[in-house]
Order: sequence, then structure tokens, then C-alpha cells
Amino acid sequence: MIKNYHWKKYFILLAIVIPIAIVAIFTLPYEKRNYALVILPLIFWLLYYSWIAFEKRKKDT
Repeated sequence: MIKNYHWKKYFILLAIVIPIAIVAIFTLPYEKRNYALVILPLIFWLLYYSWIAFEKRKKDT
């Protein structure tokens, strides 16, 4: 069974991305809101898995 010990990273990034997403949704023109809804989750997951990979690589050396 695989255990996930990265909840802290997840919630730290979530606490940063959610306010940015809310601001982006309310400030962008209606036509551009979909971009925020697509790009911000991609950025979130990219940062999350990059952070885990960086720590794993740092731990291995």
C-alpha cells in the first residue's frame, strides 16, 4: 500500500493557488476566465510534483 506523506505540500500550494484563482476569475474578462480555470490547476500540479521530485532527488544524494 502506498502512503502519501505530502499533505503539507499539497495544502501549502493549495493555499497559494486558490486565492490566485479566485482573484483571476473575478478580474479577468468573461472570455478569458476559462484560461484561468485550465492553466491554474496545471500550474498547481506541476509545482506539486516538481516539489516532490526535487525533495526525492535531494534525499537520494
